[in-house]
Amino acid sequence: MKFLVINGPNLNMMHFTEPGVTGQLDYNGLLDYLELCCTRMGMEVEFFQSNHEGDLIDEIQSAAGRADGIILNPGGYAHYSVAILDALRLCGVPAVEVLLSEPDEHEPFRKTDIVSFGCQGHFIGEGISGYLHAAAYLAQLLRLDGSAHTHLVM
Repeated sequence: MKFLVINGPNLNMMHFTEPGVTGQLDYNGLLDYLELCCTRMGMEVEFFQSNHEGDLIDEIQSAAGRADGIILNPGGYAHYSVAILDALRLCGVPAVEVLLSEPDEHEPFRKTDIVSFGCQGHFIGEGISGYLHAAAYLAQLLRLDGSAHTHLVM
């Protein structure tokens, strides 16, 4: 199973902490950690990050045929990008959203998550563990969809 992990603006500049992991991880450390954990779960991951909305949309649109699912952290675009929402709805690949922190803990304008309407699952406020929960959830979702399809065909 192959997942495309798409990260939006400013995530490349952040540092992350994870319970049980000493110190902080920079963005590349985060990717290494996620790749290791996903490999252990039997999943292949490909990573993409951009600070530009159009690049994120292009990557979402290109997912069909090369990834089984998308794990998306849209960053600040979560709160206003109808274009990313439309790309998710049109691409034909199931997506799960990750937001590292709880939007309610920030400015009031972050309470609306427009991108979430194009996702089949949401892992909000779990830090980097949200990526791993999203991967496990997406894998289960795909297995259920595949088994349901198999039963219909038989």
